Amino acid sequence: MSFILKSNKAEKPTLIYFKYFISKKEGRFVYSTKQKILPENWDKETQMPLIKRGRSDLSLIKRNLNKYSDFFEKTISNFDLNNTSITKENLKKAFVKEFDKEKATKAFIYFSDYATDLVERMPNMINRKTKTKFSKNNITNYFVTTQKISEFEKYRNKRIRLDQISRELYNECVYYFKEVKKYSINYAGLTIRIFKSILNKAHEERYPVNKEELSYFTGLQESVDTIALNEEELSKILNLDLSKDKSLQNIRDLFIIGAWTGLRAGDFLSLPEINIADRFIERKLEKTKNNTGKTVMIPIHPHIKQIIKKRGMPKSVNKTLFNEKIKIICKRVGLTEELNGKIIKSFSNEVTGQKHKRKVDGTYPKYLFVSSHTCRRSFATNLYKMKFPHVSIMQITGHKTESSFLKYIKVTPSEHAEMLESFWNNYYQKD
Repeated sequence: MSFILKSNKAEKPTLIYFKYFISKKEGRFVYSTKQKILPENWDKETQMPLIKRGRSDLSLIKRNLNKYSDFFEKTISNFDLNNTSITKENLKKAFVKEFDKEKATKAFIYFSDYATDLVERMPNMINRKTKTKFSKNNITNYFVTTQKISEFEKYRNKRIRLDQISRELYNECVYYFKEVKKYSINYAGLTIRIFKSILNKAHEERYPVNKEELSYFTGLQESVDTIALNEEELSKILNLDLSKDKSLQNIRDLFIIGAWTGLRAGDFLSLPEINIADRFIERKLEKTKNNTGKTVMIPIHPHIKQIIKKRGMPKSVNKTLFNEKIKIICKRVGLTEELNGKIIKSFSNEVTGQKHKRKVDGTYPKYLFVSSHTCRRSFATNLYKMKFPHVSIMQITGHKTESSFLKYIKVTPSEHAEMLESFWNNYYQKD
């Protein structure tokens, strides 16, 4: 790293450049500091302005140059931390962002251009909430949202400018995703929340996003119709004779493993071989806003041991197939109680013929509500009803807060009443 003059023989003040040799392949990174000095006031050995009494202008140039060297050291350190390659392009982006705010601001005018660039940079960025790199799921969600906003731009026949974010735009988005695309409220809300996150990032990077108008972008959300299966229902599923249908038998075994480990679908559907001689199943969780991302240890439940002893480890399957087949199994064991809620149905647009899916309110048999996520909710709910300590359950499920954990508990009012009645009976028996 060094500073050089544009011309050592200039008779007028000449530009000072920052220079750094990266490698033979990359060559030198050179960047104008916009500072100017007469060559006669430049010390070639120290590569800094000469210190002269009464020349505060030279001292100011030196302080400004020190900002470049300090920033460079900080940037290299961040590159190393984030595993970012030291290239001329990456250094230029960092220097422009820090020292040429006007140029950085003008880099992108439209949302889709900025968002596309952001998604490309995300693998080397740190998520401020989790303090780790963005996960593949995060990056995929941002990419998909960028695509959906691009479709929205085509629908409105107008691109979204970063300096024209408004509550009117928000209302347009809500109408488009709910009424035109027929998304569920929660899915529309998720898309808008990620849209807002990208705009917040643009504001952080000094793009002219109106924060006051952006605050109007609130995520839509409604309670999700989910269920948990109790121990009796899980036992019925475990004991169902599926010996003539190996595919359903495999799905059933995976479901029981999920229901007695509390793991997310992506984890229990792809678990490595379980050795029943071991006491615990050990698994590293993916870090999310509600999840710690720590390694968890889960005792091997007797039902899981029973499965492994009889048939060995079930084969991994994709979530779509799992969710389809588990409903067939639950129907066979008699989970046909009628429940009010929403299920996903397919529709065709009468004009375009395009197929889409959305949730529809109605009364449906219980088995239609069962999915891979039922496993995790059943695990948390059953342990809660067993009066196992909240803190210990959270350590296994990986939840950060009790509020996020309690969202998983599915206990009916009558079950709450029975739990209180049992508590009172035990309490007053002490007297």
